[in-house]
Amino acid sequence: MKISVMLAGLLLVASTTSALAAGPYVGAAGGVSIVHDGDITVTGLGTATAEYDTGYGFNVSAGYAMEPLRFEFEFGYKNADMDKLSGPGGTATVQNTDITVLSYMINALYDINIKSPITPYVGAGIGLLNGELNDQGTKDDDTEFGYQIILGAAYNVNRNLALDLSYRFQGAPSDFSKNGVSIEYNSSNIMAGLRYNF
Repeated sequence: MKISVMLAGLLLVASTTSALAAGPYVGAAGGVSIVHDGDITVTGLGTATAEYDTGYGFNVSAGYAMEPLRFEFEFGYKNADMDKLSGPGGTATVQNTDITVLSYMINALYDINIKSPITPYVGAGIGLLNGELNDQGTKDDDTEFGYQIILGAAYNVNRNLALDLSYRFQGAPSDFSKNGVSIEYNSSNIMAGLRYNF
């Protein structure tokens, strides 16, 4: 009886410490999006610094794992309300204004095998960012090149399913610009979700 219990325990440990299966996978995650303070320039009026409330976002992805490398396509949605504008004349509270960013990224990730149910990983991505400013019902958008740096860890429930937690710094080297308004964009995003390997 004791041998049976011990064997069952060993099999359970083995199942939780095994690496995720190689092959195609899909994932989904959601969390908080922190848009960094950034400049807003209005042609003819000058430049002010925008501050944002903590926002939210989600990502969905599909990729292929080759142990230890993964390559994936990721679609992301992020939204945050603008809180204040600060300039030479002082600081003003902003209402009914937000920024929404849709991202279309190709990511390369490296899983670090530490012989544990937890697998840390690092990665980077490039792609397109579509930024939309909604200023009291008036919407303008622009699409620019974007990039992101990724740090994360996955808890391998079994060879197919992992719980995933990541930090993603996302930025646009060029400002979103439309109708004489230019907006600087960088954000820090903390996402938690699931990844399923087929």
